[in-house]
Amino acid sequence: MANKILIADDEAPLRHALRDKLSREGFEVAEAADGEETIKMMKVFHPDLILLDFVMPQKDGVEVLKEMQKSDSLKQIKVIMLTNLSDPMKFYEATDAGEGILNSVDYLVKSDWKIEEVVDKIRNKIA
Repeated sequence: MANKILIADDEAPLRHALRDKLSREGFEVAEAADGEETIKMMKVFHPDLILLDFVMPQKDGVEVLKEMQKSDSLKQIKVIMLTNLSDPMKFYEATDAGEGILNSVDYLVKSDWKIEEVVDKIRNKIA
């Protein structure tokens, strides 16, 4: 059975590029464009990993992490935070918010990686 990846990002071109690449790599992929939709999709799609943007409408990535803490099943989901922000304080905010999540939260600055590197990071995280 294919691993499930939820791409939560309000930038449609990035979501679509990641979706296409991850689908070709054999992952089952779903998308969410805002924090509220992300929380709903987690509950119905049951992803193994979320690529979670920091800055989204409705609820941001940190708020999504806080919601995940409240559920035993959701806090089992692995998370890689994505952002355009390179502010290290945002990373600490995310990891503090993710403290109740059993698997550590990883962090990627969008301008610092290639899509192939994201695939490798996902494979390493869910291995």
